[in-house]
Amino acid sequence: MNFRIAKPDDIHTLNTISIRSKGHWGYPSSWIEHWKDDLTLDEAQLLTQNVLVIEEDGQIIGFSSITENEQAFEILHLWVLPEYIGKGYGKKLLERIISTYANQDKPIIVEADPNAEPFYKSQGFTTFDKIESFPKGRFLPVMKRVANYTV
Repeated sequence: MNFRIAKPDDIHTLNTISIRSKGHWGYPSSWIEHWKDDLTLDEAQLLTQNVLVIEEDGQIIGFSSITENEQAFEILHLWVLPEYIGKGYGKKLLERIISTYANQDKPIIVEADPNAEPFYKSQGFTTFDKIESFPKGRFLPVMKRVANYTV
């Protein structure tokens, strides 16, 4: 297993991973198409977000991105290929992106997919809000965790 910073040449692979990973939950393809802009990265986002990939045997199997504002860090993406879900790779990726980039004493926020809420809870996040998503009546848990930053 290897971690590295994402490169522009990785964008197509990363976007394929996010779409496949979201599809793992059995959502209709029309919903995934509607969410496509939120699920994918473009080159500008790659330059403004801290994007880390996880590789196994030289193949990218997942990625995560994090940004920072005055109040908090925010996990914007955390995706693993479906065949690697449930095998600890998401946990290792989350731990690595937080330890690498959440380097101040600020909360870490994530708008999670409802199916991912148990995963984030197992990683120390708590749900403090929800926002309406697509389709109408579907809500995303907004979760936070205190960074483990020490001076």
